Amino acid sequence: MTVSNLKERDTGRAGFRVVDRLTDPEGDANADWLGVAEECVLWMDGAAPVNVGQTRSGYPSDAAWLVRRFVAHFLASVDPARQTRELVSDIQARLAAEYDALAPTDAVGRLDLPFACFGAARLVDDTLEITGAGDCVLLYETDAGDLACFGHSAVSSLEQQAVTTLLEVKARTGASHDAALRATVPHILDNQAQRNRRFGYDVVEPIGDLAIELERVLMPARPGRRLLAMSDGFYRAVDTYHLFSHEQLFAAAFDSGLDHILSRLRAAEADDPEARAHPRLKLQDDATAVAFVVEAR
Repeated sequence: MTVSNLKERDTGRAGFRVVDRLTDPEGDANADWLGVAEECVLWMDGAAPVNVGQTRSGYPSDAAWLVRRFVAHFLASVDPARQTRELVSDIQARLAAEYDALAPTDAVGRLDLPFACFGAARLVDDTLEITGAGDCVLLYETDAGDLACFGHSAVSSLEQQAVTTLLEVKARTGASHDAALRATVPHILDNQAQRNRRFGYDVVEPIGDLAIELERVLMPARPGRRLLAMSDGFYRAVDTYHLFSHEQLFAAAFDSGLDHILSRLRAAEADDPEARAHPRLKLQDDATAVAFVVEAR
């Protein structure tokens, strides 16, 4: 490689520019979280409520604590020389120590540990890496100009089974949504107990010796490539309320803004207060999204 080529490569370093970002509701109760740096974007969706109303962290849920601490550690530690999987494993060990050092609660057991779905986009040299664990979703433009969807997890089918159980309880008893949901809790807890055990159901947890599998894709760090990352609560605009197709959601995010999508999402939730038209477990979920683009620096 010539000196001129080396200079060209150095000046061609790419970075991320955030076009829009949103997390709703605001405040500590939100168990979603975002982290943004020049060469890294993270999005997380914590499992909440957890610990049956008991917390160690002082947050409304320990899931809210987990996602904030995880993002802080990741952004402080991310480096081109470190693999994402290595980073995740190291941070889980650090958070295990931090969580153990919090005020102990005897009632908090293994199944009640906070956990979270995770997604990250990183720029390393001339490569864009996307990784994920859990059911967070990323839409991105391919080199061919099409739209691709990243993020698949076995948790999606488990949740659908729980929704089916919820509907059966409603049909059999005529119960309200809240009452039927309480009857479905054992099924939901059984599902959660399969995390990091069932094939395809990987999430981050504050456990020191836990090695999780990450979904991963690599592509050129092409300037102009646009990406839209979101929690499953925001993605409900597509898979639950059917307000947008992937293409429509992507276009709306960059053309009209994320607030426009959120307002339609919240209106759909409000119009279906008993989850009859759109079966779901949570009547309203936290919603987080970030629209960003690769740019030459």
